[in-house]
Amino acid sequence: MTVETQNSSPILEKQDLGQLLMCGFDGLEPTPGIIDLIENHNLGSIILFSRNIDTPEQIRQLTTSLQSIARRAGHKRPLFIAVDQENGVVRRLGNKSGTYLPGSMALGAIGSSAAAREVARSVSEELLSLGINWNLAPVLDVNNNPLNPVIGVRSFGEDPVQVGKLGMAQVEGYHRGGVATSTKHFPGHGDTATDSHIGVPVIDKTLEELERIELAPYRNIINTGVDALTYPSSIMVGHIVLPQISGDQVSSISSAVATGLLRQRMGYKGIIITDCLEMEAVKDTIGTPQGALQALRAGNDIAMISHTLDFQCSAFDLIYTAYSKNELNLKALTASVKRVEQLKDRFLTWDKVLDNMPSLAKPALELSERLYNKVPTVVRNNKSIIPIQPATPDNRILFLGAHVPQTLAIDSEKEPFNSFYASLKKRNDNLEYIIYNANTKHDDLKDTIQKADYVIVGTANANLHPFQANLVKFAHKEAKRLVVAAVVNPYDLMAFPEIDTYVVAYEYTPTAHEATVRTIFGETTSTSSLPVTIPDVLVKRKEPACIIEKYNSETHLDGLTSLWDQVFGKDWPLAADKIEKTLRTAKNGNHWVATECQTGKMIGFVATQTNYTVKKGELMLLMTHPHYESRGVGSLLHDHALDYLRQQSCNTYMLGSTYPRFFPGLPQDKKQHQGFFERRGWKFQSKHVWDLVGNLDQQNVDGQQRFLDRMERERIWFGRIKPSQLWELYAFQQRYFPYWLETYQHHATLGDFQDLLVARQDNENGKILGSLVLNTTHTTHPDRGDLIWTDDKLFTKASGGMACVGVAEEERGRGIGIGIVAKANQILKQRGVQKAYVDWVELVDFYQRTGYEKWRGYRVASL
Repeated sequence: MTVETQNSSPILEKQDLGQLLMCGFDGLEPTPGIIDLIENHNLGSIILFSRNIDTPEQIRQLTTSLQSIARRAGHKRPLFIAVDQENGVVRRLGNKSGTYLPGSMALGAIGSSAAAREVARSVSEELLSLGINWNLAPVLDVNNNPLNPVIGVRSFGEDPVQVGKLGMAQVEGYHRGGVATSTKHFPGHGDTATDSHIGVPVIDKTLEELERIELAPYRNIINTGVDALTYPSSIMVGHIVLPQISGDQVSSISSAVATGLLRQRMGYKGIIITDCLEMEAVKDTIGTPQGALQALRAGNDIAMISHTLDFQCSAFDLIYTAYSKNELNLKALTASVKRVEQLKDRFLTWDKVLDNMPSLAKPALELSERLYNKVPTVVRNNKSIIPIQPATPDNRILFLGAHVPQTLAIDSEKEPFNSFYASLKKRNDNLEYIIYNANTKHDDLKDTIQKADYVIVGTANANLHPFQANLVKFAHKEAKRLVVAAVVNPYDLMAFPEIDTYVVAYEYTPTAHEATVRTIFGETTSTSSLPVTIPDVLVKRKEPACIIEKYNSETHLDGLTSLWDQVFGKDWPLAADKIEKTLRTAKNGNHWVATECQTGKMIGFVATQTNYTVKKGELMLLMTHPHYESRGVGSLLHDHALDYLRQQSCNTYMLGSTYPRFFPGLPQDKKQHQGFFERRGWKFQSKHVWDLVGNLDQQNVDGQQRFLDRMERERIWFGRIKPSQLWELYAFQQRYFPYWLETYQHHATLGDFQDLLVARQDNENGKILGSLVLNTTHTTHPDRGDLIWTDDKLFTKASGGMACVGVAEEERGRGIGIGIVAKANQILKQRGVQKAYVDWVELVDFYQRTGYEKWRGYRVASL
């Protein structure tokens, strides 16, 4: 790496420059050219394409070979091995090495950040098992131009806020899975009508205009915090001309964009990487090798040259020459190298990439089918042709599939409608399949169309290819019943707005086709929504399942109490004042209600609290009115809450809450809802935790005297903490039970010293050996949420309990734990408590020795 001079100015060594390039090659094995770049130029990053990918075993062998070459060559850190696995229409792993999972606009149609995160996490597992550690995704382009030929369904949609949320969820998913990310294509490629692979897109917008749309997702994701899992490990700069920002210079090689806009104005601290510099926007202007040099001068940390060895070698020569002539900003390049090294240290070790690679991931087939079934959008069904339900095999179906013109960015089979045909064939043998193209004569199809009972026409970017629109219009005139299925962009309807039955699949993958056919035949019901607007076309929007709004106790408490009664009231009766107290005292609490659009009736609720110290978010409570389950209300509330917690830079998430709480996890009697959370990425522990109940009748308390007698023999003193002694209690908690420290501090701040019970050696001035927290309904501060189950059916108003029972590790075995519990029971009895409560217990047997039994069980889950 770099060394320091006597005046502390960094000196960049020539060998470090190789860490600032990413190169690709052709073939299933390392070529002599790529080996030379690794061995003799210290190339730090490699990008793989479909041309490099066959079977999982082949990919593992390839990536292992590349890493082995780098280690033998003396690389200090492993190679970054990257790929564009966006899913959908851009999926380099092909149909052999990776699971088909929904791409960006398909996820935008589902509208669930939980689904977006699940997809990313699953893809990360597959990538890492293949030796790929950097995914050049997700796409943060806001697709607000229907004529965009290169982004389209690679975007989550046209809403910058939604794009930011789904993008952030995917960044988190990849990072949790151990894979680096690259959000792209900064500053935004969505509002262009030119493919940068073959031309130079121009976005003539002011900075203020860019801030409203293009830059909004990036600003949202950058502002989550540099240490957060949601912070993008890299941002890719696209090849776009922004006349009002950088003149006629392409953004990827413009210092006004990489340094001025992204680094300085937006404050981005991660890796900045260029899109491939062999795209025509650079290659046919400044030239690829010169573009790589200019990209580094502009402030990019990594310049990408994906294909041609001559360009790659020439780029190295130009960079070396500029380095030797002191024509480079060594301080800036040194900072770039440091950023690359830090990112490698975060994600890579030689052990991970060579010696202990994970085993090949199992295909995520359940996730694939579950999500794809939610993807297809029935935009129009004016004549109720969908679902098609042929009464007999005599009903004849004609399927007309377009020959799909390709772009350089898209991965597809030669005839991608073949899988659509296969899905139709499984449902009706009386089926004819014709691929049509620009040379197809309509009159040759007239008789076939007229004889069919149903005609299904598959289109792909029909708004950009008139031959498809013309065929649809002809079929509309001649067919008895017509269904048009757009398998890529939803904008096809612009070209034939008169069509009555229109379905969008968002991508032409076999799984998307199968899901679309299921929808057409009524095997699944469409619940998705268009994530873009179709200009000049009247489309009846699906009514939202509900409206989500911030909880306000003054206006919502009555409705919330009624909702609680509907969901939990039979077994968990809870008064309004207890609900209000728990929500009011939540740590950094933020809560939301779901109300029915037409009536304003509250049909769902979610509560959260956040511990900023440990960056932990807690989903305190999620409930949906029983009549509205399985209608998307719970999903909306869940995603809304997780999106909020994600924006608070939380690194961990808990289902349930610590303190105050309704439940410490999913109640056992609600276990039917476990699948809901598991499908959204929650991992449940195998064991249960329990709330306990103890009847403190005199006989029971007297029977515990033997524990207290033993404490006398051990010379253990029990008593409350005094204000002057708080430092001792806090020090004890900090050393042995730091996760309880804030609870003790909270109770002391409220003045409840009578409830802070300690065990000391010998006397009231002895060393603290153990502690617990007491609570009773008539003595504790009203802002404490220890005991809320005071309904007469449960613990009654004269109840109490204990929590946070702990003994110093080195003092265990002396019976101090059971002794302090017995002492607590004695105190509770003296205060008039008949039923005592102990929450969140794993060691049930321990408490059973003093008369406690299981009351409620829970499953604890985390993300």
